[in-house]
Amino acid sequence: MAKGFRTVLQNQSKIDAFSARSWYNQQQKGLGARFSKDLKNTLLRIAATPHAFSVRYAGNRKASLDVFPYGVFFIVEEASHTIYITAIKHNARDIVF
Repeated sequence: MAKGFRTVLQNQSKIDAFSARSWYNQQQKGLGARFSKDLKNTLLRIAATPHAFSVRYAGNRKASLDVFPYGVFFIVEEASHTIYITAIKHNARDIVF
């Protein structure tokens, strides 16, 4: 397995991250920044070891954030060493791909 995968956030995952950060900011000042830090750390973990996460839904792998109840869904494209982040969803939500 090659290391140093490039990570690409698709449009839906950008919307998901922005919505979650905004919601947390409304709950408590600074909480959105904490969410973003947790998300960034998870994205770094995915880029370093994408195969450590099992395939869950429609070919997507899932990595859970450490602190917040969210999952990052992604597809690994081996040929280009690229990880496509397809969604960032709250764990209590139904996942539809």
